[in-house]
Amino acid sequence: SLMTDDSIRVVFHLDPDPLLVGVLRSAVRFQAMQSGLGEAPCTEFAKATEDVCLESITNQTEIVGGLDVTLDTFSDRIEVSIRRHGQTIPAVGLESFALSKIPADERGGFNGLELLSRADRVLFSTEVGVARTTLVKFLHPK
Repeated sequence: SLMTDDSIRVVFHLDPDPLLVGVLRSAVRFQAMQSGLGEAPCTEFAKATEDVCLESITNQTEIVGGLDVTLDTFSDRIEVSIRRHGQTIPAVGLESFALSKIPADERGGFNGLELLSRADRVLFSTEVGVARTTLVKFLHPK
């Protein structure tokens, strides 16, 4: 059965261990399925979340205390916010999009435009000692 119109929030804390990211990917995929997204969009959005988390863990030298991830589901969208403490730049930045014509394997990391094809919106913000990347996937009207 699909979820109701009530919003749902799930909060995760991940130690900086790439093996833990699979659990988060499964949770995002499950919640997207419950929200009524089709199979392919659910898988793609979950993969986008996994990519950003792995990029945060593997390419950042100053992660203090791991990642805090919030999965919010609203009646019209799903948002995944990934916060890294001790780092003042987001996991994916302008270079991910500016260098997107260069294959990801040649420059490390992933392709920013590919990320945008999996999520409808990618937001970045920084606060004192915390960088946040938020992925948004809009749901189809019911």
